[in-house]
Amino acid sequence: MDNVSKIYGFLWALRDVRLEIGAGEWVGLLGPNGAGKTTLLRVLAALAYPTAGGVELFGQELSYGNSPLRRSVGFLASGAHLYDSLTVSENLRFFVSLYRNDVGADDRATVLNDVGLHEKRDEYVSALSLGMRCRLAIAKWRLVRPRLLLVDEPYGSLDPSGVEVLNRFLESTCAAGGIVVLATHDVPRLLERCTRAVMLDQGRIVFDEPRQDPWHSFHSAFDALLSQDSGGPR
Repeated sequence: MDNVSKIYGFLWALRDVRLEIGAGEWVGLLGPNGAGKTTLLRVLAALAYPTAGGVELFGQELSYGNSPLRRSVGFLASGAHLYDSLTVSENLRFFVSLYRNDVGADDRATVLNDVGLHEKRDEYVSALSLGMRCRLAIAKWRLVRPRLLLVDEPYGSLDPSGVEVLNRFLESTCAAGGIVVLATHDVPRLLERCTRAVMLDQGRIVFDEPRQDPWHSFHSAFDALLSQDSGGPR
């Protein structure tokens, strides 16, 4: 991201954001409510067009039309973008068919078993809890295997076993040379796993440090921001 800004009307969601992420990194995206975390993810996913600045993915400029680059990006959000009127298996089969044609029934069954949804495979998504919907979203992106995986506030809807399912997936994505950018308010849980922390406040990056650095400075900066009455974008 090269000096990226995003304005909604008169509201600055991002201001002059410069961010470079390398293969294999798991970036924890943090900040108070309205800091611009979701907007940053949406710009990276080509779901929101930057007002200024540019975005480059994998050595190519990201366009916001029907770009082939978008097929290399996954967006795992709490809504999960699932079809309530289809079963778990039907959702998985349909979604994966949009990206790949080499995924068979055995592959889908294995992934559903791994995320704990094998017994729910014939149930309609409308009957699933939020946590189960999140597990299904994990399953679909596991089969697609995006090079860049963007994750927005996943932990609140998952039980402890679901959190482990998610973390194993994210770690395997990074181990394969992919990139994970995860936005969350769950600082302790994120810091157990991420390789780098980036903090936003009112649309600007105010902290960016790798995992091996001492984290006491991060905690102090984050706590100071949380104590402020941020007037940033919601």
